[in-house]
This record gives sequence, structure tokens and C-alpha cells, in this order.
Amino acid sequence: MIINRIGAEFEHEGVTYVIGVPIMGTPESEYEGLYGSITEIRDGEDKETENETPDIYCSFEVPVLPCEVKELEKRFSDLYQEPKTIDDITLDLVIMVPEMICQLEDLRECRHHPMVYILAEDWAVDGEHGNDSEIYTDYNDAKRLLVQKLGKEMDNGCIPNWNYHEGFIADSTPDSYECYLDGEYCENHYSISIVAQKLCASERFVRELSEIHKASCQLEDFVSQVSDWDEIEKLTDAQYERMIHDPRFPERLQNALGKNDYYWESYWETVSEVAHEFVNRYIKESKEMKSKTEEVHQ
Repeated sequence: MIINRIGAEFEHEGVTYVIGVPIMGTPESEYEGLYGSITEIRDGEDKETENETPDIYCSFEVPVLPCEVKELEKRFSDLYQEPKTIDDITLDLVIMVPEMICQLEDLRECRHHPMVYILAEDWAVDGEHGNDSEIYTDYNDAKRLLVQKLGKEMDNGCIPNWNYHEGFIADSTPDSYECYLDGEYCENHYSISIVAQKLCASERFVRELSEIHKASCQLEDFVSQVSDWDEIEKLTDAQYERMIHDPRFPERLQNALGKNDYYWESYWETVSEVAHEFVNRYIKESKEMKSKTEEVHQ
């Protein structure tokens, strides 16, 4: 079997490989760290190798960073026991086994773009420079820290030393503050600002956040269950605090739920019930729209 149509899928040991999907070489491969894509998959009698796994044909991109080019050349030189340059290394139609590649998500698709807020500081005092930045997912958190940092700078930082200088210039907006000594900006200035930026969040990142939130909610449920139990009096305050923050509880709960057939039967029955409700609602809307259209044409 030969699969080479863009978007075509092939499943192997529970993993679905897709033609055209972006990939990266794993540490199990000489192409570790290189980016590329799957171009073809062969299995059965159409394989070129004797591997037990399917032949996954990949095309890799030439590294852009000079240090990565040198590392790749060294890796292949050591492998073949003779000097190799980037021009000597095959990057197209490389046959890989599944563990040698990691499929990546498309940077333009299947991504979430939540807004984050970068709190950036930049300063120079008597020619000594520095900068710092912190990222917040909530604007109010960033604004609160901006006010706190600026307040400290105005009380105990460089600003009091410049404030009475005749060349002192300051400007501000709701999201920024900047001051400097006229003619000496490079040597003496201070600025702090909030920059709103969209974050390209992968599905993996979203799943990890979801798991963190779910574990937190499950620990809260745990606390609500045991907080008024008489047995709790047998624990010290330190033991109780350690218990209600024990990260093993969410994992244990998930394992128990996974074995609870009644829970999953109830879950899927509820999914089906709500799904039917939505399907019927959209069918009704479709009929109403069709009826209105026929009235207009009569």
C-alpha cells in the first residue's frame, strides 16, 4: 500500500499519520531537531525496507541557524566516519520509522489565540542599561503590577533624582509611563508599558491548562466532601493541608472514573440527549427558514 495524497491518513499502533503534516526529527533519529513534512507512507509489500513498521517518507528543511548546520554535519560525519557537509546530507525522501518523528500542529490551523499582556520595563541610569518583561493572561494583573512597579520607582528609584532636573521630561498613557533627561535619553531614561499580544496556543497547551484546571476543581470537590467529616479531627493541621493539596487525588479519581461503567453510561446518555435536542432545534430552524423563503416567492 502506498499513500501519498495530501491529507490522507494512516494509522499505526494507535497513532494517525497524515500526509503533508509538519514533523520534527526526534532524538532517535540522525535528523533530530530538523523540521519537515511527511510526503509518503508505504506498508506491506510496497515497503523498501525490512522494518516491521511502515516506511514513512519525509522531506526535511535545511537548517537556518549556522550552529545547527554544524551540528548536523558533525553528526553525519561521525555516523559515516568521514567528513560530511550539508550538501552531502540527504534531506528529501528520507525513510523514517514512527519513533523517529514527532508530528506537529499546523501553526495556522487548530490554534487558539488568547490575548496576553506583556509588562515591559526598560531603563538606563548614568549609562548603565537594563530591561525586564513579564507576561500576564489578565490585563488587570498587568496593570496592577505596572502601578506597583512605577510607584516604587517614583519613591525609591531613579525618578526622584531626575524630577527636579530642568531637562526632565515625562509622558504617560493609561498603559505606559516614560521619562528621561532631555539630550541624555541613552544614558538616563525609564519606561514601563503594557503591550497586548495574541498568544499562539497549541492544542497541547490548551489540554495541559485544561488538565490543571480540572485537577484544581477535583481537589476542591475533595475538600467539600471531607471538610465536615469527623475523621478529619484525627489529622493535624499540617497533615490536613498536605492532604487537600495532594496531587495524587485527581489522578486516583480519574482512574476510578475510568473503571466506573455506570458513570460513562450516564455520561453518554446525557450527551445523546443534549445532541438530539440540538439536532431537533436546527431542523426546526431549517424548516422555518424554508417556509419563509417559500412565502417570499409566492
